[in-house]
Amino acid sequence: MVLASLPRKLSPGEKVTIPVTVFAMENKVKDVTVNLKLSEGIKIIGATSQNITFDSPDEKMAYFQLDVSEAKGVGKIEVIASGNGEKSSYEVEIDVVNPNPISIKNNIFELAANETKTVAFETFGISGSNFAEIEFSTLPSMDFTGRLQYLIQYPHGCVEQITSGVFPELFLNEIFDISLQQKQKITENIKKGIEKIGDFQTSNGGLSYWMGQNSTNDWGSSYAGHFMIEAEKKGYVLPLTFMTNWLNYQKQAARNWRPSYKSYNSDLAQAYRLYTLALAGYPDLSSMNRLREFSELSNNAKWRLAAAYALAGQKEAATKISNTANINFESSKGDYYTYGSVDRNRAMAMETMLLTGNNEAKELAKYIAKRLSSNSWMSTQTTAYSLLAMAKMVEINGGKSIKLSYTLNTEKAGNIDSKFAIAQRNLGIVKGENSVTITNNQANVVFINVSTGGILPIGQEISEKRGLGVSIVYKDSQGNVINISKLTQGTEFEAHVTISNLKQEEVRDIALTQIFPSGWEIVNTRFTDFGNTAIESANFTDIKDDRINFYFDLNKSQSKTFKTLLNASYLGNYYLYGLQAEAMYDNAYFTRTKGQWIEVVN
Repeated sequence: MVLASLPRKLSPGEKVTIPVTVFAMENKVKDVTVNLKLSEGIKIIGATSQNITFDSPDEKMAYFQLDVSEAKGVGKIEVIASGNGEKSSYEVEIDVVNPNPISIKNNIFELAANETKTVAFETFGISGSNFAEIEFSTLPSMDFTGRLQYLIQYPHGCVEQITSGVFPELFLNEIFDISLQQKQKITENIKKGIEKIGDFQTSNGGLSYWMGQNSTNDWGSSYAGHFMIEAEKKGYVLPLTFMTNWLNYQKQAARNWRPSYKSYNSDLAQAYRLYTLALAGYPDLSSMNRLREFSELSNNAKWRLAAAYALAGQKEAATKISNTANINFESSKGDYYTYGSVDRNRAMAMETMLLTGNNEAKELAKYIAKRLSSNSWMSTQTTAYSLLAMAKMVEINGGKSIKLSYTLNTEKAGNIDSKFAIAQRNLGIVKGENSVTITNNQANVVFINVSTGGILPIGQEISEKRGLGVSIVYKDSQGNVINISKLTQGTEFEAHVTISNLKQEEVRDIALTQIFPSGWEIVNTRFTDFGNTAIESANFTDIKDDRINFYFDLNKSQSKTFKTLLNASYLGNYYLYGLQAEAMYDNAYFTRTKGQWIEVVN
């Protein structure tokens, strides 16, 4: 018999020693040869086979050092032991993945009536991660492709971010000319999103912010419910009893709400709740009237309440309320409690304008499109709502049709003759230099966005620091600080990470991500007697095979320390990624440190 063991994943460029245990089961087995059969990209360093001698039935070890620099995705390693007429094999899979996020570069330009333009671009990132997409639009460019990609790949999985990742996709089929393959992918994404959102529902019918929590998140419940209503209208099937329980929660919360002159954006949360009830076909007019009488009704709440009245068929009331609102949006601390921003609030107002027939929607749409196509950072909530509002704008008002042809690297790539205002195509690029030539065959202006993406090699991350201080020390079981650049196999130790708020204001929804080397294993202490993962509490802790995420808030000038128990399990050379801490809804707080190579030795 033969048995092999490997980490659950490796990163490109790492070297791992695979231990192979050979069991001689019978006396006749004396000389055994051990070979490895490897999938593409995995190489053996040193001898490709080893010989083991047995005097009697026993077990012995052989070690092979592997280099996965050229490997991509899931690879297979088959260990074959043979000798004295006996043969045994064991197959083990290894996932070689670069955990760096996808980076995207945009090249945005305009094509005048009947004009032809050639644009050169170059691929970047590790081989196999490169891709390019081209977006054509007769509306001002809004970088729909790039912004949507950001939402889909966002790594943190709270109810708001999962909803944001799929919400804009609901409308793509109605506004985009896309391939059948892309349509199928979008449908699959939405179905998965619906299933995940269903898992957030608590016993009272609301939704928690993190999966498994008992407490209900006010804004998340309305936002996710809003998506589910729209999804059901598009023909998607919701989890059994989800809508009934959610409606009961929303109705009860709407009735229980009372005006608060101290609570940030309490009126906006109520207005949004009432909007979702009206959208679902169950308008609560008494609660709407009560909110309307609130003397300090905020500008944002006015826009959302007007939308609720419009959906309830009360167009006169909707117009009256929206006439008292303005589009001079200002940031407020209350945006923190609804994961919003000035841009998100502007997009919500535009959605109301579309419902009430307000002509200012077109001017607002131009501004939102400009913000989307800029390099400005946007949170998941702001990105999703901006895309959602623009998608509804296109769905209602449409745009001029597209008629053009394009070639890629001088070879004919395709023709587009579409009634849609926006079209998107994948480009079959080659590694290195590429060029695309586009000819506009109509007398209208077409906005073009060529997006290229790739994953940067490990070790090329750029350190940044704004708003948050971060420090990390590693300690042995006696509490002594240790150097982790070279650890003995089997060493058990702790990582202590301290995050500090460098500003004189509270910051909420911070995400701390620690990605550990492939040769280290996380010792999950949550179900043992060995202690907690945090010296100070986190709102939520997410432990995966190769990383751990802590989510928490910080008061002004506050620090929190989190500890993780680790074990140096596998011999080899590995990359320890830098720490990353970010406020998920405030780009003023972001810190990333450089990584380093480490070694686990005998």
